[in-house]
Amino acid sequence: MKVQGTYYFSNSSKTCPAEIEIIDKYIKVLTSDGDLLLETERSFVKISLSIPGLPDSLKFSDGSSFVPSEKSVRWPSDSLLSRIAERLMNNLTALIIILASTPLLIWFLMFTVIPNIAESTAELIPQAPKSILSKGLMEHLEENFFLSSEIDSKQIETIETLFYEALDDLGLDRKKYLLLFYKSDYLGSNALALPDGTIILTDGMIEKLISYPDSLLSVLLHEVGHIENNHSIRLIIQSLGVGIIFTYLVGDIQGLAEIVSGSGIGLLQSSFSREMEIEADRFSVVSLDKINIPKERFIFAMETIDSDGDEPGSNSLLVKYLSTHPHTEERIQLVKDL
Repeated sequence: MKVQGTYYFSNSSKTCPAEIEIIDKYIKVLTSDGDLLLETERSFVKISLSIPGLPDSLKFSDGSSFVPSEKSVRWPSDSLLSRIAERLMNNLTALIIILASTPLLIWFLMFTVIPNIAESTAELIPQAPKSILSKGLMEHLEENFFLSSEIDSKQIETIETLFYEALDDLGLDRKKYLLLFYKSDYLGSNALALPDGTIILTDGMIEKLISYPDSLLSVLLHEVGHIENNHSIRLIIQSLGVGIIFTYLVGDIQGLAEIVSGSGIGLLQSSFSREMEIEADRFSVVSLDKINIPKERFIFAMETIDSDGDEPGSNSLLVKYLSTHPHTEERIQLVKDL
């Protein structure tokens, strides 16, 4: 294959008429007098994107380039992507359809494919990474939001007995779970579930429900539901999946690295999805039924915690994750319908 055109020298405004000669895997650039200007392998040459009405230029590794005289010239390429791009540019209808469907594809990936992958993958994550992640979260919480609990030690012992006996009755491994107690004016009445099985009760939550042990247990079982269903791990995997899509679209590798390295604390800035909350609610109600406690105890707990309106710090991004029970009329109704 021989093509006439103009050769542009590297780092210079100098040009000259030239001819491209392609033989097997090699490309030669010759002057009009037949002198050799450049010889290289085809794999080292970049071909510009084919655009109707414009010639396809060649870019060489030394910075020089070649533009053919004929606009219709199309260079042979071993790249599948280049061949697809050329066909699309020559088929305007197909290009429009692809451009129009791309947002739908991204939406489908983010809200259907990635969550499904996260759900199946989360079950394969061993305990060690969960423990490392939870340790980092606890350090952050203790440094910024937690104070020593002021709840009486006998009350704490009563709550622990209630919780661990319920786990035994449900056939769950009590060794998997650790129940901790903290005071937090910032978080108010809350229960927190960490990926490794740590569940934290704030003094505010205990003070509201200590007189209603079955309702307090229903809240704890809701947190157990988050842990048993790997909700926090699924959330991290989903965030990474979205980060990969974002990186592919904009080429922000540094941004993806920040997502990976900050996935622990980043978890604090996320919220469980509506589906995850309903799944945890269902787990609590089903578990209560197994130990002969009516679901009305859980409904009472939600209504009681929600009765004071906005909790301290409820507008922060942190609490969107930590406050794993945003008590809405919708969720209460869903529990009634279970």
